[in-house]
Amino acid sequence: MTKNKITVNTIAVILVVSILVLANSKLVQAEKTETIEILNLAVEPALINVGDVFSINGSIVNNSTNTISVHNGCAGPFSVSFDDHASVTMEKVCNWMPIQIILKPGESRDVATSLGSNLVYSADSSGIVTGNVTVSYDVINKSNPDLSNMGNTISKSISFTINDKNNQVGGGHTTILSPLKQFKSGINAKNIQCNDGLELVIKTHGNSPACVKPTTVEKLVSLGWIKLPQSNVSEEESSTKDIILEDSGKSITLKTGQSFLLKLGEDFEWNVEVDNQDVVSRALNIMVIRGAQGVYEAHAPGHATLTAVGDPPCLHSEPPCKIHSTLFTLDIEVI
Repeated sequence: MTKNKITVNTIAVILVVSILVLANSKLVQAEKTETIEILNLAVEPALINVGDVFSINGSIVNNSTNTISVHNGCAGPFSVSFDDHASVTMEKVCNWMPIQIILKPGESRDVATSLGSNLVYSADSSGIVTGNVTVSYDVINKSNPDLSNMGNTISKSISFTINDKNNQVGGGHTTILSPLKQFKSGINAKNIQCNDGLELVIKTHGNSPACVKPTTVEKLVSLGWIKLPQSNVSEEESSTKDIILEDSGKSITLKTGQSFLLKLGEDFEWNVEVDNQDVVSRALNIMVIRGAQGVYEAHAPGHATLTAVGDPPCLHSEPPCKIHSTLFTLDIEVI
């Protein structure tokens, strides 16, 4: 074999190896950035004033083909930093065992910084805040541990507004949630806040709140489309019902368009299911108060059963505790 042929073959081998390495690195990067996701980031409460403390909620989704272990320390599964107007401080010493978060392929987990965290997020000054939320995780390969990929991270940004104590942003613009969002978060219809220049009214159909111009109120009332908050609207009709743990085994009746707040507390980790989503389902993109599991809306006449299984946090410890899980059921009739 001539020297020239040897040189050509050597170059060819180097090129093939380089292409394989480059392709492999791209696959690893795609696995890391495209298949593990942080979704549905939101602050709680939705309306934050200077001096308030708040949490950040969201979901971790594993769309990869591997099982992952999310790092869940005393600060929770999220590591968060803020550019301005908000700060992170330690509230207490960590003296408990954090719950391990294992996500199999296709699984997701709703997580919140307010649960099991020793950190406090504080609103220091008014303005628009940009935060960076980071999740650390390990890729687990049980069949071949040598192929496990440890110490991965993925980040996502979140922006929200901190108002001063008069609900004014730093620039002087009023920021108030829409009447419907306030109503679905559990605020009584008669306590809904409207932006300046608008008046609170109650829609005749569905008894949901709305904010309208004062000049149109009289006309809308005469047409029968709305009624004023001081009208004889019962508490049951005008507000979102609270369903608590003591309501287990009971039955409730809702009208189409009505909703309820499921508020089972924080002592258990709840997995909630509804057997007939066409009749009742959880409202999306609505943040709820701490200890609540969501707002559920009635869509159409029919029957549905809500079932919630609550596991004690220590059940996932090693060794697991001997506290039993609890079962909650609710029969729902929509008319």
